[in-house]
Amino acid sequence: IYSTSLPPPIFPITTLSSGSKLTQPAILPMCSQLKNEGRIRMFQHGFEADFFVVAFTDSYISKVGFCQRGFARTVKKFLDSVLTVCPDISFDKKTMLRDFGFRDTEITQLVNAGVLTVRDAGSWWLAVPGAGRFIKCFIKGRKAVLGMIQKSKYKEVLLSDLQSRQAPNAVKLGLPYHIHDIIGAQLVDCDSLNCDKKNVIKSGTSLNNPLA
Repeated sequence: IYSTSLPPPIFPITTLSSGSKLTQPAILPMCSQLKNEGRIRMFQHGFEADFFVVAFTDSYISKVGFCQRGFARTVKKFLDSVLTVCPDISFDKKTMLRDFGFRDTEITQLVNAGVLTVRDAGSWWLAVPGAGRFIKCFIKGRKAVLGMIQKSKYKEVLLSDLQSRQAPNAVKLGLPYHIHDIIGAQLVDCDSLNCDKKNVIKSGTSLNNPLA
């Protein structure tokens, strides 16, 4: 899913599963700092006000610039004149027209290219072209992995066992990705067993709301 059109997206909460000492309140300020430094871009995908996806800026520019050939000139103008100098996650019409010199028709082309998506009248979110496909795969994959744990005996499974299982067809993003996701999002409990230094993953969420 990443190889052709999408920069590899990351949900900031997945970093909580990496063994670091980061906490949820610390993640968004760190992401904001990296965004302001131009190293990453943040995208709001509408689930909740603080639900963001992150991608490395270089990866985003290379993927978007390569794929949007039908609107290549306008997209290149946006990448060169806006993305490289402005870390914002949304843009209003006044800024686009006055500060960056875009015409209404060019803004429409950026929306059609998937680089911008409508936020409200006269403003747009920075977007990842084809992100809808990723979000669909993400939701289905998260629900499938949670289901694997729910169906295990006592609704728990060794982390090593879960990692070694064959992923269901619904898990398009890869089993490791979703294991990091559900642990970082605190959708499961992860307990350490001192006897063998392994982790037990215990179900801790309702499958009716995979984004809870």
